[in-house]
Amino acid sequence: KHSRHKRELHACWRFARGARCCARRIAPKMPEDDEAAAGAATGGEETGVEEAEAAPTGPTHDPFSYKLFTRVHALQITNGLRHNDHMRYRQYCTRRLRRLFCTLQFKHGKTRFKRVALPDDFQDCRFLEIALVNAERAWSHGMQLKADDAASAVPNFEMRRHSKAKFRKAMKHAQTLEGMAKVHADQRTQLEAEAYAAFLEGVWRGEREEWAEALAKVIRCRKLCEYLSLASGSEESAILKGKAAELQPLLRECKYHLGMHFDPDAPDEEEAPGTEQDRGAPDLSGLKYRDQEFAIPSEKIKGKLMKCLDLIGGIKVSEEPEEDAVAVIDRYGALSLEFREVLEDVHTDMISAGADSGNDWRRLEAFTREYVMSVNMERNLVLLWRHLCKLRGLEEIGTIEARKVCKPEEGMRFCDMLKEDFGNLRELPDTSESLATALSMYVQIVMNCRCLFLALCYTSMGKGVESAALMEMLSSRSRDVSLEGPLHDPLSRLHAIFERIQGVLPTTVGQWRCRGLVQLMTRKPKEKAQPQAAEDAGGKSPDKKGKRQGAAPALPGTGFAEFPPQFRDMPCKPLLFDLAFPSIEGPDFEKALQRGGGLDGDQKGFLGRAAGAVGGLGSRLSGLWGGRK
Repeated sequence: KHSRHKRELHACWRFARGARCCARRIAPKMPEDDEAAAGAATGGEETGVEEAEAAPTGPTHDPFSYKLFTRVHALQITNGLRHNDHMRYRQYCTRRLRRLFCTLQFKHGKTRFKRVALPDDFQDCRFLEIALVNAERAWSHGMQLKADDAASAVPNFEMRRHSKAKFRKAMKHAQTLEGMAKVHADQRTQLEAEAYAAFLEGVWRGEREEWAEALAKVIRCRKLCEYLSLASGSEESAILKGKAAELQPLLRECKYHLGMHFDPDAPDEEEAPGTEQDRGAPDLSGLKYRDQEFAIPSEKIKGKLMKCLDLIGGIKVSEEPEEDAVAVIDRYGALSLEFREVLEDVHTDMISAGADSGNDWRRLEAFTREYVMSVNMERNLVLLWRHLCKLRGLEEIGTIEARKVCKPEEGMRFCDMLKEDFGNLRELPDTSESLATALSMYVQIVMNCRCLFLALCYTSMGKGVESAALMEMLSSRSRDVSLEGPLHDPLSRLHAIFERIQGVLPTTVGQWRCRGLVQLMTRKPKEKAQPQAAEDAGGKSPDKKGKRQGAAPALPGTGFAEFPPQFRDMPCKPLLFDLAFPSIEGPDFEKALQRGGGLDGDQKGFLGRAAGAVGGLGSRLSGLWGGRK
């Protein structure tokens, strides 16, 4: 009865609400209501105008600097793509998205999922990462489906269609990221987002077999990556160069289907006549990089660069070594700092100019980077020359007083830094074969110096045999280096120092080789004196276990070791014997069985069967006896 009364009240309430709604619709509008509505509209418009004037027209924060390719590389290399596990990477992207949504309070409904668009204005750069992780998740899902389709015995067209849809979804997220970067990020992040979107669109176009459009996007992505690698540090440059190298298979496939020839070292596209700065010869800077004259687009950078060139022209390298190494480091350190500041300004202006600004920026960046490397190499060469000259007044290298004057490990460190600098110098653009050959001669001299200091380290540690072997090799190799004429202007300053080192090196090697041989011959260790005394007394030679492992055999009639040491047996890895195992013939066991067979074997077999039968009967009887208990 109570529930029926409640239903009746609810029906009356619904009827009254419906009547009020109908009365509101049917009732005519009064003039006062129109005036009030007009006044409210006018006031609303004025309030809206004031709010529009007060509201900001753009982002209310500084442009974000987001290293997109560095972040993508870190995510991929630590979450499965090191082993091409795209499923693991996709699952990680899903978890990462969930954490980003919870951290940024960017929810999509309480009970049922309802996608919410990304905000137009935000203060956290992790909103950019949301679009990035969405694109990575869709791309990894498409790669997983593509790999599964390739591994299946029969082509699966539904799986191929699904992978294309995922690649298209990844492209859409990348384009969203590119649009957000144009509003909220700096110029470098915008270029990286453009390269990332071009890559994903090229992948999608390639899956749809639209080879011309895919080729254009892949070339654009590689051009942007190579351009950004020039204006980046060493770590970021390696990541961007690796990304550009990963595009070669896709680029080769596109050119194959278009009937074009693929050359990995060829430029991406021919420069149009209007892309270069047609300003004529008066605007050229007068500077040359690899015999190519170029213009400096920025007057500010031109003034700083000319100042640095004047500073480096005022530094003269004396033939005699300087006493104070700190003064050498300070002088070249201040000059290197000036050049690095110019290089940073060049990188900043390169990013602002964009990838389509012509070749002048590329040549200017390579010219400045070459001078930075030359200053560092000249400083290390001066310190190496100073270290070599310290060996003149030393008779031995192992004493404490000698190590206070010269430490061989310091010379090895200088040689390692020089080798690394020459390796970076070879990677500069427009490096010809003749220049690479000349640089290889310089590297050979550096490695000879390192071998000398390594032999001196062995001498100081008491390893005379190893030191003598290195000196023997170095005595013949140090005279095989032939230097040609000096190179172009930044590297011409290094040629004079290399000539001095090459002139002193054979003599220094010969002196220390003779000293090492004398020390090796005059040294009488206890383990060598005891066998000689036993041999002179007519006794037996000691056991092989008492000998030092790896020692050279003694010459008959003397107490000295033979030099150079002869070849001797050494233990090998078991793998070598495993390879020869199938060739070993096993013994014939049939003859042995025939010789051991006969009456005794038959008797033994009969007795064994009888014992087994008796044992089985006893176990059964014991089981029955136990059951009776």
